[in-house]
Amino acid sequence: MVGAIPEIVAMRSSVAHPLSFLSRRAGPAPRCRTACAAAIWAMLALLLATPGHGTTVTFTESGVSAAGTPLTVSATLIATGTTLTIRLSNVGDPTRYKADVLTSLYFNLADPADGQRPTLTYVSGSGQAYEVVKNGADTPVSWNPTLQQWTTTGTGATAASMLVATKPGDEGWQFKTLTPAPDYPQLGFGIGTVGNSGLSDVGANFDGRVVSGVPVGQTMINLGIYSNGNVPGVGDIDPQGGLDHSRLINTFADFTFTSDKELETLNETWVQGNVTFGFGTGPDSVLLPEPGTWAMATTGSAVGLMWLARRRWRRAGPRRPAGP
Repeated sequence: MVGAIPEIVAMRSSVAHPLSFLSRRAGPAPRCRTACAAAIWAMLALLLATPGHGTTVTFTESGVSAAGTPLTVSATLIATGTTLTIRLSNVGDPTRYKADVLTSLYFNLADPADGQRPTLTYVSGSGQAYEVVKNGADTPVSWNPTLQQWTTTGTGATAASMLVATKPGDEGWQFKTLTPAPDYPQLGFGIGTVGNSGLSDVGANFDGRVVSGVPVGQTMINLGIYSNGNVPGVGDIDPQGGLDHSRLINTFADFTFTSDKELETLNETWVQGNVTFGFGTGPDSVLLPEPGTWAMATTGSAVGLMWLARRRWRRAGPRRPAGP
């Protein structure tokens, strides 16, 4: 039996039009009585006696999409031994447009003890897909990249979709190891299911032949993660425009990697806030943490790089001209 996993949570919020900072933190828990305290001590004793410790770090961001929809998303990194699992969640207002769909995550990891980044190997990815329709009920579907086909009827449609994309037509989520430049420290690793051509100048785009289905370009948004309004179950949504009849992952997807480094000490200092969420296909919107109290949301893939660069500018402050 694996022991309970301690959790470290980093939460920031933002909106794009206009920028503002929102922060909610839970208040102190009620005081336990004697029985409650005894139960807590028993749980602690079990944790200390159980092998297989790990760490969970969660980054949560809020903002507004390019389409004006309030967003709340999170990336939870779960480290056990040399295994890293990332759960991506989209739990804001119900998704309506392509710009509301969570389609990529960029992050960086480095062991603060030696400054070395781990080598990550993509092992698995899964999530429950639904075909979302404007006029009618959303229905479960399942994607199999090995066969490169969808199951849309019967019990097979309720199976979790396999999301690892490595070859043309896989239509899932591609993983890339990047070389982060000083201006873009969050671009150490990327995982996404769209092209993100707006980030191609720094090599942070994904291969459209891999993440798109057949015919190429017709199904780019498929297998992105949509919000059902944070309700249990299906949570029927009202997709607009090109999102109608898309096949999307409901609420969350899990991705697993193996590492050449032990990850038992992974915490927020391994990441240092270098996490960026991408939405839509360009990306149309991004959410990224800022040092201190601000996080930024930006719209339009053409300005994506400008905002990623501005992140570093805001950290360091404006440069003074050289001279005496």
